[in-house]
Amino acid sequence: MCYHKSLINSIDYLSDYYSASYSDVVAELYTPHHHENGFDFLPSPILSAGKPKELQMMNWGLIPWWVKSLPDGIRLRTQTLNCISEEMFDKPSFKDSANDGKRCLIPCSGFFEWRWMDEKGKSKIPYYLSLPSQPVFSIAGLYSSWRDRQTDQEYKTYTVLTTRANAYMEKIHNSKKRMPVILPREYENDWLNPNLTKDDVLALCQPLDQTMMKGYTISKLVTSKKEETDVPQVLEPESYAEIKD
Repeated sequence: MCYHKSLINSIDYLSDYYSASYSDVVAELYTPHHHENGFDFLPSPILSAGKPKELQMMNWGLIPWWVKSLPDGIRLRTQTLNCISEEMFDKPSFKDSANDGKRCLIPCSGFFEWRWMDEKGKSKIPYYLSLPSQPVFSIAGLYSSWRDRQTDQEYKTYTVLTTRANAYMEKIHNSKKRMPVILPREYENDWLNPNLTKDDVLALCQPLDQTMMKGYTISKLVTSKKEETDVPQVLEPESYAEIKD
């Protein structure tokens, strides 16, 4: 699954890449991240089907519209960082967003995954994955808007869609053999098309061509509980004797 990603591009770069505008509020709130941990539930600039030409800030961890209270939403979002794309039209937390066409593009510079070196995952080696030909790429997602009845505050949130791993990612994410749905550049606008059918949506949720991807091993700083992990050093390559291929 995908719980760790990076986005180091400037807001102006993202605006140019997507031909999208952004508000002063977005510019103020946006912070590039070398390492973003999903369980921090941070805001990211997102493009939605509702506003395909405007970058909006949304927090990772989808809160469905029907959640009754903020504490309930906070508890649920730990389970909604990712959504299995094959199940999005059926799972209670995601089906309303999927059926209502609330799809989004999640800009990324790269993402992190772990390779298990034993069956129980006690020995794991981190990798950083990116697309060498694209300084930024788009992960497919769903989004939702929830309004707190007590304060009338609106919470905009999103989830990362996943699909089966391609052959390259099967070797790296060898425990669950999944990967994020990375949309080829030419299909990004299609993903935000409100007229897509269910079959159209599912057809776009395919493993990316592995020849477009590049990965390398990095230090275990990324999982440190004592040191800051959102630093440039987290992306530096590191070799491991256990890795033979």
